[in-house]
Order: sequence, then C-alpha cells, then structure tokens
Amino acid sequence: MSFDTRSRIAAAILRILMKHSKTSITLLLIMAAIHIVRMPANAQTTNLSGLWSGTTLVTPCDFAVGSRCNAQNNITLTLRQQDNQIAGSYTCATGTMVCRNGGADNTGNVQWGRISGNLIRLSLIIPADVSNCYYNGILTSPNAMHGTYMCFNGGALVEGGTWDVKRSSGQ
Repeated sequence: MSFDTRSRIAAAILRILMKHSKTSITLLLIMAAIHIVRMPANAQTTNLSGLWSGTTLVTPCDFAVGSRCNAQNNITLTLRQQDNQIAGSYTCATGTMVCRNGGADNTGNVQWGRISGNLIRLSLIIPADVSNCYYNGILTSPNAMHGTYMCFNGGALVEGGTWDVKRSSGQ
C-alpha cells in the first residue's frame, strides 16, 4: 500500500473518529498503526541534516481547535542526522494565522526521528504547552519532504494536517 493511500485512509479514519468518538484513544492508535510503516534499521538513508523551510496546513477541519480550520503556518526544521537517527529543532511563524495557542507554540524540539529509505518519522515536543506532535512523511527528492502530522496535548488530539518542506541549506 502506497504512502499516499495510507495517508488518505488515516485522514478518513480521523474524520470518522472525531465525529463519533472524541475520546477513543484506542481507535487513534489503530489509525496510527495503519499510517506508520515499520522502518528497518538497516535501510539505506539520505542525510537530512540542514535547514528545511515550508508550511503546515490544518486539515481536516472536523477536529480543528477554535478557528484554526485551514490555518497555514510557516515552519522551519533544523535537522541533524547521524545514521538513521534525527534530532533538531522546530519553529512556527504566522502564515494565514498565528501558531497554536495564540502564537505561544512557536518553538519546539525534535525529540526523536528516524529515516528509512524515503520514509521519515519525527516526534516533536512543544514546550509552551507540553504538546507532542508526530510528523510522518516521505522524502520526495533529496531536498523536499511532505506528509501528515498530529499534535496531542494531555492525550487528546488538538490538531492535525499536512506539512511540506524544502531544504534551504545543509548537506
């Protein structure tokens, strides 16, 4: 099953969950299991070290907090890669709206990340509200990535959508 197909399935399941069961963590975990591909440790990888810039888009709107439906934000990821492990930092800036929590959620850290082939997984911690954001994506070229993300706070899904970045410098 292709990454795009898994993304569409995950988005459809997410819409259903948010309409019918706002507290169903079990079903969210099932959706994540469908969406995330197990990455072999020995796969050939591309080096992601450098500065990546792009956007996030809040979608679907069924679970957007407040008026953040279709909010677009400008993001940067400063990544450091060693073998298939990724660490780094995250910034968010105003696009069509301020970042979450009135702009307070404008920085974060990549707690862990992995790359296998062209598949990327990142786990971000946003200190302002202690939320966790999970970015799953695909490297579409040596200098471009895109995928989906979900942010949780206190175990509840608070935002999700798509992300697209291009390498500004590095490697």
